[in-house]
Amino acid sequence: MKTISFPIKPFFVLAIVFYAGCSTQPPGVDSSPAQFHDSASYSHFGPVRIDVLPITSIAPADGRDATINAYVCLIDAFDSQIKAPVIFRFELFQRLQRSADPKGKRLIVWPDIDLTDPALNNNLWQDFLRAYMFSLPLQKSSADNCILHVTVICPSGKRLTADFIVRTKS
Repeated sequence: MKTISFPIKPFFVLAIVFYAGCSTQPPGVDSSPAQFHDSASYSHFGPVRIDVLPITSIAPADGRDATINAYVCLIDAFDSQIKAPVIFRFELFQRLQRSADPKGKRLIVWPDIDLTDPALNNNLWQDFLRAYMFSLPLQKSSADNCILHVTVICPSGKRLTADFIVRTKS
């Protein structure tokens, strides 16, 4: 009987040492994949404001319609310029001189530009500027004295806006 109990004792000692409750993660931490799909946890990484760069201008064309080259930055909570899957909406308004509300009659509304497609998002991104560049077609008659109104629609549904007085390149 002594020979049978001798091999069982080391087995129990080894079992206690190896299966004593060692864990690879601290208690209270959930590593389930569900936490990585929660969009609310990513909302802090999205844009909180937008900025139209001052190099935005009207590029005149010879005998054709002009274009507005608009450069728009998305800025996060830490004032970093970021890329994001958003929808851009551009509108052009007549500028009223000496008025409390300088936006007059709306002249043009361009179709929304959906940058939720990664390929299109990357094509419009100018990495050296950390901004998006849009070429918006413009008729000559509406090229003077105007305000470009930019609206960004975030995946969370939040809307950010900015106005910019557009000048003709000289």
